[in-house]
Amino acid sequence: MELPRRRPSDVYLPDGAMLAEMQALRGLTSAHDLRIGIVGAFDFRTRMLPYWYADKRMAPCSVRTLGDVLAASGFRHVRIVLQQWTPHFRPSMARLAGKPLDILLVSAMQVHAEEAYDVIRDAHRSGKSRPLIVAGGPKAIYEPTDFLELGPRRGIGADCVVTGEAFVLLQLLRIVLEYRCDGGSMLSAFNQAVRANALCGVPGLVYLSPDRPDENPVAVNTGVQRLLRNLDEMPMPDAGYRMIEPPHRGPGLRPAPLPIRKVHARSPIASVVTTQGCRFNCSFCPIPGANQRTWRHKSPERFAAEIKHIYETFKIRSFFGTDDNFFNRRDTVVDLMTALANTQTGGKPLGSKIAFYTEATQSDVYKNRDLLPLCRKAGLRGIWFGIEDLTGALVNKGQNVDQAGELFALLCELGIQPMAMLIHSDDQPLRSEPGSLSGLLNQARCLFRKGAVSYQCTYLGPAVGTRDFEPAARSRKIFQAVGGRTIPQAFQDGNHVVASGSPRPWERQINLLRAYASFYNPLNTARALLGIRRDAVSARRLLFQIVGQIGLVMTIPKMLRWAWRLKRGPIQPWDGVQTARIPMVDSLSGQEINWAIDRPPSPSLTCSSSQSDAMDNRYRGPDSRTAEDDVHVTCDILSGVFSKPCATADL
Repeated sequence: MELPRRRPSDVYLPDGAMLAEMQALRGLTSAHDLRIGIVGAFDFRTRMLPYWYADKRMAPCSVRTLGDVLAASGFRHVRIVLQQWTPHFRPSMARLAGKPLDILLVSAMQVHAEEAYDVIRDAHRSGKSRPLIVAGGPKAIYEPTDFLELGPRRGIGADCVVTGEAFVLLQLLRIVLEYRCDGGSMLSAFNQAVRANALCGVPGLVYLSPDRPDENPVAVNTGVQRLLRNLDEMPMPDAGYRMIEPPHRGPGLRPAPLPIRKVHARSPIASVVTTQGCRFNCSFCPIPGANQRTWRHKSPERFAAEIKHIYETFKIRSFFGTDDNFFNRRDTVVDLMTALANTQTGGKPLGSKIAFYTEATQSDVYKNRDLLPLCRKAGLRGIWFGIEDLTGALVNKGQNVDQAGELFALLCELGIQPMAMLIHSDDQPLRSEPGSLSGLLNQARCLFRKGAVSYQCTYLGPAVGTRDFEPAARSRKIFQAVGGRTIPQAFQDGNHVVASGSPRPWERQINLLRAYASFYNPLNTARALLGIRRDAVSARRLLFQIVGQIGLVMTIPKMLRWAWRLKRGPIQPWDGVQTARIPMVDSLSGQEINWAIDRPPSPSLTCSSSQSDAMDNRYRGPDSRTAEDDVHVTCDILSGVFSKPCATADL
């Protein structure tokens, strides 16, 4: 089950909505002195191949974007804490401009969720003076209710979860500020706004209903967000870099953020939003559903201006486009790369000063290989290819070994590094007979021979929000616990085998190590050294061999430890799809809804037949909401679920 989608005619925000929201917040000058902490959660158990190098050398785009939009909205005291740099941060001990935090924003991927939970629990130690806690990020998008009750006692959790982009957060803050009087706390104002049902018309929020007892909580989901169509409405990436907490091992905040002159040393790679969307619909990928099957991108002028600004201001030379498939559309590639190729800095082409990296599929790049010289002129230095399986047996995206060989040779000649990303699965053998590339090791060795500079291989596990999840859960392939210990979310990283139908899953785990060792090894290092002048990326190939082997040394003990636990067992799988721990109801209809997992209905939300008929007559679901539906919420239906009727929210 994928995330629900809005109707095609109602997917996007009106043009100018983002700018108007920031302007409205700039007008609320009494709120500009609020202390806001932004935490990018990080779990150090994920530090292994293929992530171990870049994870501490790139300030994530997500939290920087929050800093950019908050600064553009007039907020003066904002600090970004990256746990990979400041691992012991505790919001209960944080003081910003001499005062405790008023708002705590926590962003987390699924693999970093447990660190985010600890941050939220600590914020509750502030007692009645604690900040308003808002959770967001990929984990929140797919499993929002996981943030609402964290324990060890009732009421410990986030106050609100944002399942959308930055616009949703800004709309939430503006409405809450309308309920803040005489400098009162943001938490108190939020609670008043919830009781008044003022948030029901903000698509993209999840929060606990105030009308349900603590022992039987129910979450209110305000529906699917509308997407920002014009990405140029986002502020220029600047302020987010200026508010990063300096690296340290203390629990509080330093008096000043990281100096600008040191930004490039700590974050030599800049992530930038370039395009969003993918034309493929792989059953194991949640990205198309999260993007509501849309394709968005920056304007060519804005894209080039961002790269130039970051390079000239912060001296960062390497850029990673957070693209799902950069070569998704030919005209977009032409426009963006032409603008970047024509941009100058200090009288010289910007493309000669910077290195731009991105992700794409092999078939799309091959079809547009005539554009590669233009891309190289614009500064493109590397492409991560989602090949998954060279034979196309796992998923067919038009990839094949002959095209890979031709394409990789062209890329290497131009000085663009081909980076291979593959997936190992239950159905793939470790080795195959000569002449066949179905084996995992056969593919890894073939890719090195074809010129791949780097290699990563993860194990196929069913992700929440994909069509693969429910079948895997019903067939009891998803592990709940191993050796009596619940599997941490940090192990949902693709590096740990946590879902498999194999009778010997520990062997599948060791296969990943064998694959990495077949690509990163002293023999291939010697080959790279002997061929140092073979093509324009030979030096980088040698460098990645060295870096990859260092990463492999770090990875081996972690993977072997997990393989031993899998072998020793016992392995306890999830027995099918579980009932939601905290069920969600739609703010428009009052009906229980699923969100990225097709769960069984919750017995506590069973309605009478008359109430169900009324809901059926008036409910059209998140996919078919209209703008009027979201503004004039029919909260009278909620009286059938909650203990008292709600007032209509009119924003």
